[in-house]
Amino acid sequence: MGRHTTLVQRQAFYELHQQGLSYPKIAEQHQVSPECVRYWCRRQRDGGSCQSRYSREATGILSRFHWLVRYCVLRLRLEHPRWGPESIRSNMEDRDSLDGIKLPSATQIGRYLHQWPRFRRQPKTEDSEPRPHLPTHVHQRWQIDFKVNIELEDGTAVDMHTVCDQVGKVCIHAALHRTEQVNIRSKRVPMEDARSTLRQSFARWGTLPEEIQTDGESTLVVTKADAFPSKFTLWLKGLGIKHIVIRNVLENAEVERGHRTMNDYAIVGNERCSIVELQSILDKAVQDKAFKLPCRAKGCDGRPPVQAHPELLDPERTFRPEHELALFDLRRVDAFLSTFTWRRKVGKTGQIRLGGHERRYSVGRAYARQNVWVRFDPRDRSFVFYMPTDDDVSTEQVLEEIGRTPAQGLEIDELTGISNPAEDLGPQQLPLPYCSRGVNC
Repeated sequence: MGRHTTLVQRQAFYELHQQGLSYPKIAEQHQVSPECVRYWCRRQRDGGSCQSRYSREATGILSRFHWLVRYCVLRLRLEHPRWGPESIRSNMEDRDSLDGIKLPSATQIGRYLHQWPRFRRQPKTEDSEPRPHLPTHVHQRWQIDFKVNIELEDGTAVDMHTVCDQVGKVCIHAALHRTEQVNIRSKRVPMEDARSTLRQSFARWGTLPEEIQTDGESTLVVTKADAFPSKFTLWLKGLGIKHIVIRNVLENAEVERGHRTMNDYAIVGNERCSIVELQSILDKAVQDKAFKLPCRAKGCDGRPPVQAHPELLDPERTFRPEHELALFDLRRVDAFLSTFTWRRKVGKTGQIRLGGHERRYSVGRAYARQNVWVRFDPRDRSFVFYMPTDDDVSTEQVLEEIGRTPAQGLEIDELTGISNPAEDLGPQQLPLPYCSRGVNC
């Protein structure tokens, strides 16, 4: 194989030929073939350059697309390490730099990223045991979960609350709240923050679900020591919503998965944003996940959740924030409380605690150090105290009443946190149903 000529030699070939030397003479002088001299002389005569041109068609995944496409795919994945191909494809459509450039499909993007082990999806594991009492239709059961103490770059710590519909496989809402510093780990989610998130969820979809499912967060559920329903449970009951508490984390699988998805999609890679900016990103993510991006969950078959379950936009129990007091029925709370019987030991001062440490009721010093039973009477909204005939008395047995006292902390304003009485609301116009565009028609 002959050696390659240099740029200076090729220029010299043409200059010597211009001076009258023949191709063989020039080739003999530079010890190259006459064909080589002729090629470079004619190329320069026709206006070409002396540079070598080695062309080979690009090969590999996405090689036929513009180089900006490959750059954007990698940049988006590196900035948002947990985005999938669909999320990357959707965000590429919104980038001005790619206007007019053909984009690959989500499948092609997935294959392109699969070249690198760090970008490959880990295999899923199936649940080992079937889950009991599964809901059958959308808006029957919403699950809510909390990711606490997410640190942002400005030093702010936030909690993210995520609400998902178990049947519709859709993220109902995701809300950020500033982390409240507490010393007891079990009391890490303020009840008012959880209630605010649910109110925003009710308003966003214009409906009330039949059930709300949570974990055993102590600010939301009854404690074993007290055995009295939490204010959160009673608030839901007044709205006609059943509060379900999970026994293990597998029962909250949908919201756990949705929680991780929203964190990976909107939080990871955006820690530099303020809490207001981050909430705006979360709101757009919820909208995209519900109406735009395909879902791999069972029942969606690769379609967006709202497209797979259009009944999500048809509220069965219409809700608007200004109507909450009108929808809240204290009779539901009273009927619920009347199903309980609490056992308490009277203190040395003749008092018992019921419904929290701050709620004390006087039974009388005559019953100090004795066990009593307590029931709620909805007729006059009082707690009634009974003296059992023996320690193993059944709650069905007729008991001897020894006193009663009005219940504390069970008024509408205390259960809802809204001070305006329901009767001041006046006549109300019912809200219109949601249409397929996700807004009031």
